[in-house]
Amino acid sequence: MKFSPFKFILFSLFIVFLTSCLGTTDTVTTSTDPSFKSMTFAADDSVSGMSSTVFTLEEINSVTKDSMIVNKDSMVYKADINDVIATLTFKSSAAIYRISGTDTVGTTATDTIDFTKPIKFRNYATDKKTFKEYWVKVNVHQVEPKLYNWSPVVNAVGSGNVTNQKSVFFKDQIFYYSNDGTGSYLYTSTDGTNWSPQTVTGLPTGTPLNDITEFNGKLYLAQDGFNIYSSADGKSWTKFVSDYNFKSMLYVLSGKLWAVVQSTTESFCRFASYTETDGWVVRGQIPANFPVRDFTSLSFASRTGQPKVLVIGGYSASDAVLKTRWSSEDGVYWTDFSVDNHTLDTLAVGASVIEYGDKLLLFGVRSDKAIYTNHYRVSIDEGFSWQTPDTLYNRLRLPIKTVIAGKDSTIYTNYQPRNYQSVVVMNPHNYTGENPASSLDAIQKSNRIFIIGGKTNTEVLTDVWTGKLNKKNFLRQ
Repeated sequence: MKFSPFKFILFSLFIVFLTSCLGTTDTVTTSTDPSFKSMTFAADDSVSGMSSTVFTLEEINSVTKDSMIVNKDSMVYKADINDVIATLTFKSSAAIYRISGTDTVGTTATDTIDFTKPIKFRNYATDKKTFKEYWVKVNVHQVEPKLYNWSPVVNAVGSGNVTNQKSVFFKDQIFYYSNDGTGSYLYTSTDGTNWSPQTVTGLPTGTPLNDITEFNGKLYLAQDGFNIYSSADGKSWTKFVSDYNFKSMLYVLSGKLWAVVQSTTESFCRFASYTETDGWVVRGQIPANFPVRDFTSLSFASRTGQPKVLVIGGYSASDAVLKTRWSSEDGVYWTDFSVDNHTLDTLAVGASVIEYGDKLLLFGVRSDKAIYTNHYRVSIDEGFSWQTPDTLYNRLRLPIKTVIAGKDSTIYTNYQPRNYQSVVVMNPHNYTGENPASSLDAIQKSNRIFIIGGKTNTEVLTDVWTGKLNKKNFLRQ
């Protein structure tokens, strides 16, 4: 067949013409779903965590199914939200408007918006007919989370001329023990405000109470440097028979109760540990300048999850005043932090230390002053160094003058500097987050610090003060 260039050109033009006649078909997809997907804030150097704030959808009316876009975790205290760039995304969106009364204002991705009050948004789906409206509420903490609020709750627990005292948190209550040289007394409380007298039996007259320690559901107490007593209910006490003289109860560590003991044939003291299975097992000799009375001790978990104990101040076996800070992870081998760090050199005996949040808090008085002055310290490195609390927020400073509104309108003129006080933390009550109403009530009652009694340079105190870190009141942290 003879090839014809003219026919080939004609055929090509026909194909081009046919294609142009058919044209292209662009499919435009529309949606009738204007539902909310997410909301984010643009980063702001002046507000911490602005861009990481998480917003979710919450139903605010079960009948109408109205919903609100809200951040459950409040933004930082006093966060400035009056000029924020917000990005709202929906399953489909043709246009987003802000609704204010009868006014409707279109919103773009670059608009700055004032979120100090709830705002209503309307989103149109891509069919440009179907829409949904959502309220947006931005939560900002209204109280300083790092502030401790303190107040007096009881002027005096019990009555009489108390010579020494001790409070412990035991069986979901605060047990307050005292004696006046002629007998021992006990008051219990579930809230630190209302106290009920109880009968105590089995404790000798004038028993020192400083080292009462809870272990495996029982309380233990060394008495007069010789005997040890125990109680399963905190009321009836029984003498513990042993071949050793018990100088003091120390702490609980790694599932054992520890004490300082002394053999009748030795001039030095040793550590001893106790379990119900093994009884008392004598360990190594205590280090030089290790306290045997009037110290404060605390067992806690280190940042690596290992058990750890801290023993601060007190008197040595030779009755010398100590300013040591001993630390151990096994109860036998010890490090004295005070050798390399002197941040507690002004601390007097009879201090109290607690673990609270991610810090250690210490309460006591200074020993380098002619009169007692408050000695509050905070440690963020597991007791190695101690700092004065940030005075910008008075984070541990108790009020100078407070009035309790009540039947007698008792006036407390000030919090008196003291030592030998008991500092007790009311434990949390199994908050799970499943029932916000009851959980909030449990949170309000838990994590509360109680400072109970103590001694000034002139008197023995039996009052009760309470304080709490504000962030411990938040349902969500």
